Amino acid sequence: MGDPDRRNLWQVVRGTGTPSLRGLLTRAVVGVGLVLGLLTALTVLGVLAATGSYRDDQQVAVARSQAAEAILVDLLNAEAGVSGYTLTGATTYLVPYVRAEGTYPRTIRRLRGLVAGNAPLENAVNSIDGAARDWFDEARTQVDLRREGRVSEAVARIAQGIAQGRLDALRAEHAALRNLVEAERQAALGRADRGRLLTILAVVGGLLLAVLTVAAATRALWRRLGAPLAALAQGVRRVGAGDLEQSVPHPEHAAREVVQLVDAFNVMQGRVEEQREAAEANARRSEAARAERRLWQTVEQGLLPESLPSVPGLRLAARYQPSSPGLAIGGDFYDARVLRDGRLAVMVGDVAGHGAESAARAARMRFGWGALVDVDPDPTRVLATLNRQIADRHERQQGIYATMCHCIISPDGTAEFALAGHPRPLLVAGTEAGLVEVDARGPILGLLDEVEWPVTRLIIPGGGLLVLYTDGLVEARRHDEIFGWERAVETLVADRRMGLEQRIARLTEAAQRFGEGNLRDDVAVLAVQVVGSSPVRGDAG
Repeated sequence: MGDPDRRNLWQVVRGTGTPSLRGLLTRAVVGVGLVLGLLTALTVLGVLAATGSYRDDQQVAVARSQAAEAILVDLLNAEAGVSGYTLTGATTYLVPYVRAEGTYPRTIRRLRGLVAGNAPLENAVNSIDGAARDWFDEARTQVDLRREGRVSEAVARIAQGIAQGRLDALRAEHAALRNLVEAERQAALGRADRGRLLTILAVVGGLLLAVLTVAAATRALWRRLGAPLAALAQGVRRVGAGDLEQSVPHPEHAAREVVQLVDAFNVMQGRVEEQREAAEANARRSEAARAERRLWQTVEQGLLPESLPSVPGLRLAARYQPSSPGLAIGGDFYDARVLRDGRLAVMVGDVAGHGAESAARAARMRFGWGALVDVDPDPTRVLATLNRQIADRHERQQGIYATMCHCIISPDGTAEFALAGHPRPLLVAGTEAGLVEVDARGPILGLLDEVEWPVTRLIIPGGGLLVLYTDGLVEARRHDEIFGWERAVETLVADRRMGLEQRIARLTEAAQRFGEGNLRDDVAVLAVQVVGSSPVRGDAG
């Protein structure tokens, strides 16, 4: 026979019929369930809103960076093309320039649209536009002079570095815009973090309010039931005080379970949040470590030899310093090999650009150089063969060029080298130091088809030092002033009593300090010191 006082769930929720403990507890549970459901919905909506806003901000930042990068890449390719056309007169060099002139208006309009309403970014884009237009003006001048047959005037403008200076100004404005975009991205990340924090605080506050509401309702319920439930009230108080050893004799012990559930939920939420943050931090550290290992594996395996050879009568030391601690691998490389006749072949090179593609081309040139010098180390023939490897039309249109210094050194200090658009080596003998004098330098590799590279011969005196390097060393910049070869030789002379490896390390550190901790480009330095004495022939100045 059924209980006449028992009601169904709908009656309990509505509160109809005779009041009972079961009904009051059920209504409290249903009410708390609704509150928790609402808080959960608000949490989901808040997280989705914060995540959506963050995703949109990041997409805009990526689009801005891509548009600005497209302008810089187009003008870098166009600059190489204009220089090639001015020097050779071949119209194929004008392909990247014409393409850049046609796409630039669309790209700058797109970039302006992406920064509309943001005054600092609009000003930065205006500066980029002004620098780009200045460069286009100079490029048109050079092209027009060449077309009019005024080749010497056009070449003179290249020698003056007018277009290069304006392109450097564009790089500076591009870097400023990139910094502003990154600042905007970080600000968006901060807003998203604050949004998530406010959502969590709102949820925690709501949960605490729900707990207080249940406690107040339970207290009122106990008061209305009186002495028969005094034991249960005492048990609830013990549980609230942390005493879980004694059970409540009354069957209506569910109130204690509700309190435990709320407390467990709060603790669980706090622990889950702590574990999530710890897991994310560990993942970031692990990924950064893996990325750094991949970077240096690429550099060591592709651009740098595993070790430098040992040659009686000569000492070698080398140093590679990336322009930044990030993953922007450059195209600087060096190598050294002992020839069959006991002489030493050394090389330092620089492929235009950064990134995996430039590093791959640099590695290809380094391995090609090693194969060539094993067969015939003659500087002119080695550079001519390497030039043919990268002088095809496709790579020229992409602005793929490289500079190189290839040198053969005998243990007695006799040396000969050829330069393919590369900085002149430094010669240090005691307190005397300077640039090695050369009659002429050959062109950049990949610029022309059939050319020759003059060979310079000299003798390195006993204890003397020949230093080959990439232009990132002397172009370290502090405001409008560069580090320059004069400061380089001053550093080498001042440290002449130190070991060779330490001298080269201090040289690159001096350039980095001059640039206030930042290098404009990667730096590769390779130095050869003659052990013993030999007469001084050849000039350094």
